Amino acid sequence: MRPRFPTSPVRVFVAAACVVVLMSACQRRQSPAPADTVVIGIAADVNSFNPLFASEVTAGEINELLYPMLVNSEFDTVSGALTFSPGLARRWEFERSGRDLRFHLNTLAKWSDNTPIGARDVQYTFELYADPEVGSVWQSALDGLQRGSGGALDIRRAVEIVNDSTVVFHFKQAYPGQLFDVGLPILPAHVFSSIPKEQLRSHPINQNPVGAGPFRLERHVSMQEIVLSPNPTSVLPYPSRLQRLVFRIIPDYRSRLLQLGSGAIDFMSAIETEDIPRLQDESSNVDVIPTPPRRYHFIGWNNIDPGRWAASRGRQTRAHPLFGSTRVRRALSMAINRNDLTQALLGPYGIPAFGPVSPIFRTAYDDSLRPLPYDPTQALALLKEEGWTDTDGNGMLEKDGKLFSFALKVPGGNVLWSEIATVVQKQLRDIHIEARIELVERSVFWPDLLSKKYDAWIAGFEVPLEPRLDDMWGSDLQKNPFNVLSYRSASVDRLLARLRQNRMPPERAVLLREIQRAIADDQPCTFLFWERGRIGVNKRVHGIHSTVLALTHDAWDWQVTPEK
Repeated sequence: MRPRFPTSPVRVFVAAACVVVLMSACQRRQSPAPADTVVIGIAADVNSFNPLFASEVTAGEINELLYPMLVNSEFDTVSGALTFSPGLARRWEFERSGRDLRFHLNTLAKWSDNTPIGARDVQYTFELYADPEVGSVWQSALDGLQRGSGGALDIRRAVEIVNDSTVVFHFKQAYPGQLFDVGLPILPAHVFSSIPKEQLRSHPINQNPVGAGPFRLERHVSMQEIVLSPNPTSVLPYPSRLQRLVFRIIPDYRSRLLQLGSGAIDFMSAIETEDIPRLQDESSNVDVIPTPPRRYHFIGWNNIDPGRWAASRGRQTRAHPLFGSTRVRRALSMAINRNDLTQALLGPYGIPAFGPVSPIFRTAYDDSLRPLPYDPTQALALLKEEGWTDTDGNGMLEKDGKLFSFALKVPGGNVLWSEIATVVQKQLRDIHIEARIELVERSVFWPDLLSKKYDAWIAGFEVPLEPRLDDMWGSDLQKNPFNVLSYRSASVDRLLARLRQNRMPPERAVLLREIQRAIADDQPCTFLFWERGRIGVNKRVHGIHSTVLALTHDAWDWQVTPEK
C-alpha cells in the first residue's frame, strides 16, 4: 500500500512489518520460475492479441513480440529523439522530396504457419487499420497518407505494391513522423482477408494469432496467464533465447510484490516507492531499475455530455453540465493539492505535470510553464463566477437546482489511482463538491472510457515516442478515440495542423510549446504528475535495459542464470 495522505508513520511501519512477515511466508511456499523461463507479474488480462484493437499497454507490448513491424525504433534519451533500424523492411528510402517512402522487405521472413511475408500483407494490414468498419484504435496514424481527388483514402493507391518484396507509401507531404506512423504491427493477409471485417473484433483469430516475431502465443488461460514461447520460423530478428515468457495475471499489487520477493515471478513494474528500500537490501534477490518519465497521470473531466453523445451515436455534442466550462475545470485543478500528492505518493519518482509533452522530449518540453497553484479560496471564487454556490447552507454547491455531485471512476486493482481518488474526494469535499468513488473492472473501464461513457475518472497514459498529439487532442472525436476528454479547440487544431506540416526541429519545438500553453490554459483535465518507472527484476535475469520503450523491449535477448 502506498503511504496515505497525509502519511502516518505508525501505519507505514505496521504495513511494512506485515509485508516482511508475509514475504517470509511466501518464500517458504512459492516455487521459483524454471531456469529457462521469465515470469512477469501483471495486474490484468489483455483485451486482444490483435493490434487492430489492443488499447492497453501490456496488450501492445505482447503484440509487438508476436507481430513484425516494418521498422524497429530506439529512443535517444540525450537528444530526446527516435531513431529507426531495419525490421520487416531490410532497407528504405524517401523519394519525391520525402512524399514517397519505399520499403524493401526481408524476403526470408515467414509467418508462424510458414507462409512467406510479402507486400500484400503490408497493404492489406493498412487497409484494415484505415477501414472505419473495422474500427481500429489506430486509424488516425494514416492521416498523412495521400488522398484521392474527393479527399477519400484509397489504401491500394496510397500503399502501392511494386512487387512481392517492395511496397511504397505515398504521403500528402513530407513530415517528421512518417516512419513512426507506418511502424504499426503487420498482419497476415492470407488469414485476415478471409474474415468479414464486421466480424474481426470478436473473431477467434484474436486469441490464436499467426505472427512472425521472436515469440509465438503458446497458450492463454483467461485471468490466469499468457505464455509465449520461441517462434522457430522467426528471422525478425530470431527466435527467443528464452524457452518461455510468461505473463502471470495477479490483480493485487501486494500479491505481485510477495511473489517477486519469493522468486515466483521475476519481473513487475510500478514498484511503490516505500517498497524500494526493502527490495534493494543487500540480501534481496531483486534489482529495481528506474526508467525515464513517459507516463502521466490525470483526473479526466469529460468536456461533453456523455448522454447526448451516446443518444446521438456520436453525432452530437453539447458542453458537459459540470465540466464543460474552462473556469470550472481550472477551479477543480486549484482545489487539489497536486504538489503534496506527488511528493506523498511518488517522492523523487514524480514530476509535476502541466501538459501532455513529456520531459523526455528535451527541446519541446516547456519547463517555463507551472501547474496552477493550490488555492481552494480562488477555486471557490471561480466556481461562484460560474453560478455554483451553497445557497441553502447544506454544504453542497448547486446551480439551477442541480448539486455539484458526480461519480469518479477508478479501475479496480490500481493502488496508486485509488489513493489519488481518496485524496481528491476529500479535497473537493472541502470546497463543497461531492465526488463519489466508483471502482470499475479494468476490462470494462478502458472500453467504456474510449466510448466516452464517464463524467470523471482517474487514469494515466504513456505518450507515443514521436510527439504527435492528434490522437489525444484533435477535435475530431470520431477519428481520435483516444481523445477521451472530448477536448475540442480550434486554436489547438490549427497548431496541430502546422505541426504535421513542419519538418524543422526548432520550429516543431516552438509549436509544441505553444500547444502545451494552450492546453494548460483550457485545463481539459487536471494533470497530476509524470511518473518515473520502477521495475523490479530478479537478479537471475540478464539483458533487461532501462528504456522508455516497452518494458519487454528486446525480451528475445533476455537470458537466465540457472539456480546453483
